[in-house]
Amino acid sequence: MQQCIREDASLTLAREGNDKELATSFATIAGRTSEEPLEGTVLEACIQHGNRYLLFLTDGIPFEDSLHIHLLDEDLDRIDTVTLGAPYTTGHFRNLKCEDFSGITFEFFGDCVWEIVISPKKRLRLPFVSGPKGVSWLKGWFHVLELRARK
Repeated sequence: MQQCIREDASLTLAREGNDKELATSFATIAGRTSEEPLEGTVLEACIQHGNRYLLFLTDGIPFEDSLHIHLLDEDLDRIDTVTLGAPYTTGHFRNLKCEDFSGITFEFFGDCVWEIVISPKKRLRLPFVSGPKGVSWLKGWFHVLELRARK
């Protein structure tokens, strides 16, 4: 599936964060805005994957930043979300590589390269055992996003 980085994506703050909830934002791509707010306030990248969009958002918290990866459909409705983060750990999003017909890789924290995979159908993801340390999914058991750590 052909992939390309979108330069016409932006965020609008939906809700400020506090001690109990993360800040959220509305995504705008090609002049259309999502109806559901997404976790994160800093747009790191937006990749078009066929007729879907993969958004990489961080919280903008200097010493405890998390990366939220949201998969949206063509109407900007959320399909899935996976988060990379841990208490007292911060990351820096860098070295995004998006090649046609192959995986999407990046670095965030740890001495590894992270790879995001979009499965054609939802697969069972069990909390604490279905992904590397620091990876969590939005509620539910079945997900299309998979995050792998490569050394």
